[in-house]
Amino acid sequence: MMGQRLREARINAGLTQTELAHIIGVKPAEISQYESDKRTPRWNVFIKMLDVLNISADKMLGREVTVVSDDEEYTVKLSKKDLQIIENIKKNAKLYKNKATPNSRQSQISPNDNRQMEERTGERKALWPHEY
Repeated sequence: MMGQRLREARINAGLTQTELAHIIGVKPAEISQYESDKRTPRWNVFIKMLDVLNISADKMLGREVTVVSDDEEYTVKLSKKDLQIIENIKKNAKLYKNKATPNSRQSQISPNDNRQMEERTGERKALWPHEY
């Protein structure tokens, strides 16, 4: 997934894999492996790529959407996949309706609700962090 975003950013910057590799100090084969998601760049290489390609870490990592709360002052960056999961929860009235009180972060979702969500989405994710 990051590989596809890297490839798009490289192409938008008008660079070949060889040119990008030369600029950031790696072998061209490494760029190919990053773009095919066969390898993850080391931190220092990742930072150089961001600088050369003029792209934010959030965008490169797929955290493309900023969500701002109306009730409290905080900002969260989410991937499109996370937003899809939230939308699926919202579509299921049993999972979404009255699961948390307005003044509390205390969860009222049961483990059975988690199993139903897993069956529907095919993913094992806790609806609330403390559940697994």
